Amino acid sequence: MGPSSNLDYISKLIAALGNVNHDIRESAAIDLIELGNVVIPYLHQALQNSDWHVRQYAVWGLGQLGDKQAVDPIINALNDANEEVQERAATALGELNNKRATEPLINALQTAKPAVQRAAAHALGSLKDKQAVPPLIAALQYPDTLIRSRAALSLGILGDKRAVKPLRAALNDPHDWTRGKAAEALGLLGAVKTVDDLIKLLNAHGHWSRYFAAWSLGELKDPRAIQPLLNASNTGDVFLKRHCIKALIKLGYKP
Repeated sequence: MGPSSNLDYISKLIAALGNVNHDIRESAAIDLIELGNVVIPYLHQALQNSDWHVRQYAVWGLGQLGDKQAVDPIINALNDANEEVQERAATALGELNNKRATEPLINALQTAKPAVQRAAAHALGSLKDKQAVPPLIAALQYPDTLIRSRAALSLGILGDKRAVKPLRAALNDPHDWTRGKAAEALGLLGAVKTVDDLIKLLNAHGHWSRYFAAWSLGELKDPRAIQPLLNASNTGDVFLKRHCIKALIKLGYKP
């Protein structure tokens, strides 16, 4: 394919990003990514397109291609008129892993619509910038359970011990998934002093809480967890049994 025909093909794919058919849009976006870095200038131009679908896929493409020159334009896209473009921008900033995005993502976490806040909470964990720890701790109190759960996991990934106490409190969250993610985060943090809390969670209501509690007890490698894990493994829940056995192996337990 010569330069002219290649340009025509890229232009057609960019136009297809705004097609009314979702499958056509998705296919065009994937085809653009497969063309590689040659499409980056065209995706930058597409960030200004009047159709939000085109802008959304342009943001996605630049994130997938790892274009470091796109950090500032995608930060600007956090203020796009369309919420779905904002959400995609937050996700892409996590993929681009540039700490210039930390403050804009914190602002999105604190002020944007819930879908964007969820993406921002997740992205802040990817950036490994401990400036995000206090805002993520605050997000553990947000009304949206997915924001709370993503904030919990990001705090675990960031590895800052300031998060141990609030994550310990989050083991009592009203939502099972969030309790589970708090348990997982405590395992990532190596928070041995929460072993007793995690042992209690093995018998809590909600399967996600139990699964992640078992996983974290394996990570923490405290022998106090051996008998509770053995007890919890005698269950009809095959997934819990599997998690308990894996944890016991990490603890060096031999039948």
